[in-house]
Amino acid sequence: MIFATLRLLMIFIFRFLGKVTFFCSKKRRPIAQKNIDLCFKIKNNFDAKRNEKISQKSFIFLGHALADFLLLRFYNNKNIDKYISVKNINYLHEAMSLNKGVIITTAHFGSWELAAHYLALKNYQSLVLYNPIKKYGWLENFIKKNRELSGNTLISKHNALLPVYRQLINKKIVTFIIDQHCHPNDGIKVPLFGHNVWTHTAFIKLSLKTGAPILSGFTFIKDLFKYELEIFKPLYPQDYKKFEDPEHSMACASNSSLEKAILKDAGSWMWQHRRFKNL
Repeated sequence: MIFATLRLLMIFIFRFLGKVTFFCSKKRRPIAQKNIDLCFKIKNNFDAKRNEKISQKSFIFLGHALADFLLLRFYNNKNIDKYISVKNINYLHEAMSLNKGVIITTAHFGSWELAAHYLALKNYQSLVLYNPIKKYGWLENFIKKNRELSGNTLISKHNALLPVYRQLINKKIVTFIIDQHCHPNDGIKVPLFGHNVWTHTAFIKLSLKTGAPILSGFTFIKDLFKYELEIFKPLYPQDYKKFEDPEHSMACASNSSLEKAILKDAGSWMWQHRRFKNL
């Protein structure tokens, strides 16, 4: 009861702060609006209002996700099933049964931190690649410890190839967040909402090398109390080796999964980063 009350209070506060940020931000709001307009074309006044609502919802949901992140230590095996349901969990079981390890890909979508926490509580602990915060050591320590509470292990994305490879060889799980712009040296250009964007491919190279299937998963915030973790159909590398360019085909399929999630609930994605850089 105490946690439920604290949780609801924090979510209300941080959703409100997200809305305030939407109205006050002079940097991130224009970026979000530009990205949304690139993906959802404006033909009339109705479309313009729709896109503005998507942007505002994105800021509100960022606040919601931040509240969940700060509350992670209070989500445990006794209460987490009250909040999260999983769609297509059989895809994860099928992928694990191959004994080749599993690559989970996700995005800054809905309450993504809560999803990783949930899976670890359910004995699907993962090696999670992330970008450390160098400037503020205290903040970096807090974030890392919070993300590792349920058994996940964080590793800097820099020079992580060998540890990740070993994790897959040992038939375990690796998680990549793959929705941000990448340097040309780290990826290839593939379509996302009709625009060719630089897309990470390290996880695809590892899949083709090890045979580990790729599962995309996204956590939808349904309301103040409910979340749905939806797992998309796995990408099995052996199905793509027959293509002329397996890496490109798998990258297209990966971006297609992200598109489907966004089309299902556009406000859940973090539009505030420069995903469509140089467009």
